[in-house]
Amino acid sequence: MDYSNVTTVELPMTPRAEPAPRHRGGPWRELSGALAVGMSVLAVVVIVFQVLAWGRDVPGPGLWTVIGHVAAAALAVVVQRFADRLTGWPAAASVLGVVAVSGTALWLFWWA
Repeated sequence: MDYSNVTTVELPMTPRAEPAPRHRGGPWRELSGALAVGMSVLAVVVIVFQVLAWGRDVPGPGLWTVIGHVAAAALAVVVQRFADRLTGWPAAASVLGVVAVSGTALWLFWWA
């Protein structure tokens, strides 16, 4: 093929869109995220202990304790998602919600 008659056409350059500014999470949001992850890990550990207990025919933590830990972990993760996406007072309320859910679960299932 003969490319001697081909002309190059320059396409117009469009400016890149600036990414939306990210709001900083701050230490409180990070702390509540760590609590949500910790509750999730704790729920998995309780499930594993209950399955092992059933396999060895011993009581274990109990079905209501397992359900309570899973529900608390799920609720903490959902509330943390709100904390990560909101700003201002709604974010602060969500952070306090994660702390409240985690504290309540720990109090009910571990200390009370």
